[in-house]
Amino acid sequence: MSGQSDISLIVAFGTDMGNAEDAAMTFAESVATIGIEVEAVELNQVDLTQLPDTSHFIVVVSTFGEGEFPDSATLFWEAISADTDRLEHLKFAVLALGDSSYELFCNAGKLLDERLEALGAHRMTDRVDVDGFYEEPARAWTAELIELLTAEQGAPGGEPVPIPERAEPRERHVAVRARLAVNRWLNSTTSDKEVRHYEVDLTGTGIAYQAGDSIAVHATNDPALVAALLDELRVGADHTVTGHDKPLGTLLTEDLEIRTPSRALLTLAAARTSDQSVAEALRTGDTHGGTEGSWLYGKDVLDIVALADLKADEVVDTLRPLQFRDYSIASSPLAHPDSVHLTVASVRYDAAGRRRGGVASTYLADRCTEVLVHLRPNNHFRLPAGDVPIIMIGPGTGIAPFRAFLQERAAAGATGRSWLFFGDRRRDTDFLYRDELQDFLDSGVLTRLNLAFSRDQESKVYVQHHIQENAEEVFGWLQDGAHVYVCGDAERMAKDVDAALHDVVARAGGMDATAAHSYVNDLIKSHRYVRDVY
Repeated sequence: MSGQSDISLIVAFGTDMGNAEDAAMTFAESVATIGIEVEAVELNQVDLTQLPDTSHFIVVVSTFGEGEFPDSATLFWEAISADTDRLEHLKFAVLALGDSSYELFCNAGKLLDERLEALGAHRMTDRVDVDGFYEEPARAWTAELIELLTAEQGAPGGEPVPIPERAEPRERHVAVRARLAVNRWLNSTTSDKEVRHYEVDLTGTGIAYQAGDSIAVHATNDPALVAALLDELRVGADHTVTGHDKPLGTLLTEDLEIRTPSRALLTLAAARTSDQSVAEALRTGDTHGGTEGSWLYGKDVLDIVALADLKADEVVDTLRPLQFRDYSIASSPLAHPDSVHLTVASVRYDAAGRRRGGVASTYLADRCTEVLVHLRPNNHFRLPAGDVPIIMIGPGTGIAPFRAFLQERAAAGATGRSWLFFGDRRRDTDFLYRDELQDFLDSGVLTRLNLAFSRDQESKVYVQHHIQENAEEVFGWLQDGAHVYVCGDAERMAKDVDAALHDVVARAGGMDATAAHSYVNDLIKSHRYVRDVY
């Protein structure tokens, strides 16, 4: 917080993979050009008792999963959602980051914007909802707010204040080409899943990473799907689309999302189809397919285009840009300074007589020897000091960052205890990195290993069951200062693990639900409970 004249300012962010943090930090750097010194902070670090002494509250917040606040903002939202003092004196602005293919697009930003208004605070400018790539909308939003703040200071007009480029590369989204040096099956080929281990050669890329970071893969679309879509649209790959300088075949291959239908495409198809039941499903369906068995589950752009007589140009106008895909890095730079390792499940399935696949996972598995990548730093998913105990919960491909953590601790000679909860379907076919984990156990780098193979017995057993069964020991580690890390599936696993952690604290700590909730919130606020979930 800082003040200039009558302005006292808080700049805060709620971030998942760093975009909201980057935009908030850029705003803080920019506002310094008009004499207001301020640091961007996590929303969780903002105490409501600060707001009565604050004149301006600037927030950048992303939306996580199905309309949720990211972990770095959940505590603030919980606090401001409860009964709290009025904020009639406060001026605010919200930049909301999201993905319009989700039904609850930018929901966290919308909720916070509405709550601040309900408490009597006054908008400096309307909330801006950003779909996907955020840099340009964030720069325009920042410029507008700086102009408004300058006017409030009573400063004379002049040239527009330049918005500085972040020193931390705007390489953030600028990809470099790297060699895919290793591509091998990781689990057994007799498994009902396909998990691969990749190694990307960083030589000459300038990328320097840390354990806990992710890498973004810029994939291209499956040529077979592109060809089928062109056939359905009844045009050739060289078809010229109004307003674009690339032929349609190139656009569909390199630039546009054709795996997950956009909401705009669903709306267009709903208006054109003669089947009213289909039209209703298109209007109300979740573009991510909802639950398995739902009408839209697994459908891609080709499926939607086939439902109505649509022209190529109007379809292109509805499609979203093809986004990069993030993967947690499964190696430590102390052990592998010139490469990053990835642990990726290949998404493949059959539906409606066609073989389907994930964009990036099949691109890596089947179609490339070189790959465009950029680093995605994750400054909130870092190892503590080497003598601090850590608890890692990472079933399936969620093992990736914990392989990196164990490599890091082995290379650094760390002395802190470590406990890994890993699980998958079957021990014989899905025990990822089995030999390496045994080596970590034998060397003492890994203190404890709990394994949950869900389908090796009649009743399914998951990592959260092991956490609950070891409640006393888990709570003892927490009392000793352990940091808890979770990586993997956000929809089920992460929620079940979170519930298990609350249960462990309540039972082993002798607390009621309210006290246990407060205890876990303290872990979150102090960054001792962090998640990398997707």
